[in-house]
Amino acid sequence: MSLRIKPEYEKMLPRMTPEEFAQLKKSIEEEGQHYPIVANEDLEVLDGHHRFRACTELGLEPDFEVRKFEDKLLEKKFVIEANLRRRHLNNFQLVELAVPLLEIERALAKNRKIQGGKTGRELQLGLAPNDAEPVLKAKAAEVVAKKVGLSTRTLERGKKILQEASEEDKEKLREGKASIARIYRELVAPEAEPDTVQETPTVAAAAEDPRLAENKAALLELLKSLGEKQLFCPSCGNGMFECSKCHKTLRDLLEP
Repeated sequence: MSLRIKPEYEKMLPRMTPEEFAQLKKSIEEEGQHYPIVANEDLEVLDGHHRFRACTELGLEPDFEVRKFEDKLLEKKFVIEANLRRRHLNNFQLVELAVPLLEIERALAKNRKIQGGKTGRELQLGLAPNDAEPVLKAKAAEVVAKKVGLSTRTLERGKKILQEASEEDKEKLREGKASIARIYRELVAPEAEPDTVQETPTVAAAAEDPRLAENKAALLELLKSLGEKQLFCPSCGNGMFECSKCHKTLRDLLEP
């Protein structure tokens, strides 16, 4: 039985340009395979897809090692995290790996919660060892965002883009020709129709409000009062309430 590719895992693989693959292939041909391919017990490739393909095309028997996992969630998590370590990725490419990782972390968190509740009940009933503690974990989105180097906001925006954006926009993001922020804005706030645009009060219109005029006058009186007191720092004697750059006082600023 020989190694084989699992399509689900291959889809997670960041793209390698033909030039990069040619360099990898040449390196393996001239120097040999530096790192073994990692496979599961079914001999499905988990890490080293490009190396496996290069060896296959060169007619070489690949060097590999088998790794065992407690369940498929942990196996899939390993595949994603291996891809995160291997390549220089832009934010959207990170999102494409982070979203499935997020689902895995949520499933694992759910399992931990169930286990934590079980341990808690056993502690109360005296059925668990004294050193047993419920397993607690931070929110899955925070865990994943930190792991991949994204903010939680960027991760959530990227997730929405994956769900709703066109393939054309996604391709632009993969190639670095567009930003997550711009594509997200286009999704959640498309250009409004002329008859649906709400008017925003102008400064001039706001100034007509008598309450604003009274507020402005009160502020000016307060500033004048502070300026007339000529307060200064008791430590160094420097005048207070003055601009740190041009050193104009409040009185100077208030004069017409």
